[in-house]
Amino acid sequence: MPLNKNERDILVDGLTRLGVENDGLMIERFSTFIDELLRWNRRTNLVGTHDTEEIITRHILDSLSLYRLLNAENKSILDIGAGAGFPSIPLKIAAPSLSITLCERRQKRAAFLQNVLALLRFCDIEVEVRDVREVPARFDIVLARGVGDLEEIISLSRGVLKESGMIIAFKGKITEIEREMARLKRSQGADERMHVDIQRVTVPYLEKEERNIVIIQTK
Repeated sequence: MPLNKNERDILVDGLTRLGVENDGLMIERFSTFIDELLRWNRRTNLVGTHDTEEIITRHILDSLSLYRLLNAENKSILDIGAGAGFPSIPLKIAAPSLSITLCERRQKRAAFLQNVLALLRFCDIEVEVRDVREVPARFDIVLARGVGDLEEIISLSRGVLKESGMIIAFKGKITEIEREMARLKRSQGADERMHVDIQRVTVPYLEKEERNIVIIQTK
């Protein structure tokens, strides 16, 4: 089903506030993505909601909170634990020139990703149906949303990140990030090859909820 007027207005307003220049094709692609996500969600647990507005705000706009920070021209990107396609599919819809690979080891979720990418007519985006530790290629940027704590994300990224690569993790409250950083230091010690930057982001319609992007740059 196409988006109703209120859903469309929320999406268009959210994109505008995030600095995403949208057109008819972009809105159509987002509508197709949401429709297919809801259809598959009835039989495969992709996201924990069936509400379109919640998908727009908590998943699509949240994914695009990275949009202004992501300087990925001529960079290769790997989305680990891609699941329902967040954040990579919204980012690809908003910036079609991005070079993104989605990694999802669960067959049903990978099948959804492959299907929706075909519907969106994205031919230059791949789905790796395997554990991230088995991915042979290396990437400039690793994206992680809802994957685990920072220690786990770093561990999963080691074999797929290029030298001087970057890990970008979607996180919530700064207090939880500080706890994760403390656990990371206790387990691995100070690593001078790693620079961590925390960027506070605001998601339209979720302004009262704290959101942060953790950027880990390896040297």
